Amino acid sequence: MKPNQIKQASGALMTDQYQLTMAQLYYRMGLHETKAQFDHFYRSNPNYGVHNAGYCINAGLESILDWLDQVVFGKKEIAYLRSIKSSTGGQLFGEDFLGWLGDHFSAKAINLFAMPEGRVVHPNVPIHVVEGPLAIGQIIETGLLNTANFQTLIATKAARIKQSGRGQLLMEFGLRRAQSLGAIAGTRAALIGGADFSSNVGASRIFGFQPKGTHAHSMVQVFMGLGEGELEAFQAYADIYPDDCLLLVDTIDTLQSGVPNAIKVFENLRRKGHKPVGIRLDSGDLAHLSVLASKMLDDAGFPDVSIVLSNDLDELVIWQIITQIQEEAERYEVNPDKLLKRLVYGVGTHLITSTGNAALGWCV
Repeated sequence: MKPNQIKQASGALMTDQYQLTMAQLYYRMGLHETKAQFDHFYRSNPNYGVHNAGYCINAGLESILDWLDQVVFGKKEIAYLRSIKSSTGGQLFGEDFLGWLGDHFSAKAINLFAMPEGRVVHPNVPIHVVEGPLAIGQIIETGLLNTANFQTLIATKAARIKQSGRGQLLMEFGLRRAQSLGAIAGTRAALIGGADFSSNVGASRIFGFQPKGTHAHSMVQVFMGLGEGELEAFQAYADIYPDDCLLLVDTIDTLQSGVPNAIKVFENLRRKGHKPVGIRLDSGDLAHLSVLASKMLDDAGFPDVSIVLSNDLDELVIWQIITQIQEEAERYEVNPDKLLKRLVYGVGTHLITSTGNAALGWCV
C-alpha cells in the first residue's frame, strides 16, 4: 500500500457500498433531492465488562467538518466506482448516476446540527442531525459515524480516567499501542476528554500542545550494555535535561536501586540550582511502591517531585491504587492525601484502544 492510499480512502470513498447503491436507487427514482433528516445517536453507554460508563463525551465534530470539506467525487473516485461490477459483470453504478455524483454531489448541500465537542451525551438522544438531499445525506452517513464513534469512545474513556484519578495530571501514552493512524484521532479525543498532555509528538503539534513523556527502560539498558549502570544513565539524562528530569526507576530494582539512584541525581541537580520533576513507576504493585517511594523522597527532602504511574492503567485500576494508598500509607508515616496529590497518570493501551468496549452502537 502506498502512503497516500490511506488518504485517498478517507475522502469521498469513506462510505459503505450499500450507501452508494441506495443513493443510486434514489437517483433513478427521482428521490435523490428529496429533503431528508438523519438523526444520529447511539444505543447504549460503553460496557467495559466489569464496570460500565454512565455517559459519553461527544468528540469528533471538528474532524467531521474537516472531512466534509474534502468529500468530492473527482475523476479518480468516479473511475473507481465505474470499475465496480455487478454479479453479471456489468457496471454496478450507471453513467447517469456517476455523472450526477461528479457534477452535483456536494456536502455543502447539507446542514449539520450537532452537540458541541466535550459535552456529556446520553443514549437515544440525537448527537448529530443532518438535513439535506436524501442521497447526499445517505452517502456521508458512514464517514460521519466512523469519525464520531471512535473519538467519542476515546474521549469518554479519558474522562472516566481523569475522574477516577481525582483530577490529577493525565498523560496519554498510547501511540505505540494504537491502531495505526487512529493514534492521531485518538490523541485528539483523549485531550478533549480530559488528558492534559500526550507523548505523541505529531499529534501534539497538530493540536497545539507540548508533548510530554519520560525515557524508556532501554536507555538504562544501553548504559548497562556499555559497562556502566543505572546511576550513570540517570546522571546523563539529568545533565542533558536538568529542568525536565523525570526518571524511570524500575529497570533494575525500584526500591533498592532505582529510587536511591534517582535521589542521588536529584541531589546533584538541587546543588546546581535545578528542580527535579519526578520519578516514574511502570511495574509491580504501583500503590505499594508509590507509598514507599514517596517516603524515600520525603526523607531525602524532595516532597514535591511527582510520581508518575504507568503500565496498563485504566479507571478501575487507578481507583484500586487510590484505595490501597489510603489504606496503606499511614503505616509508613506517609500522608495519603499529599501522596495522591503528587501522582501523575500515564495511560496508554486501555485509553487509546477503549479496552473492553470497541465500538458504540450508533444508529440513524
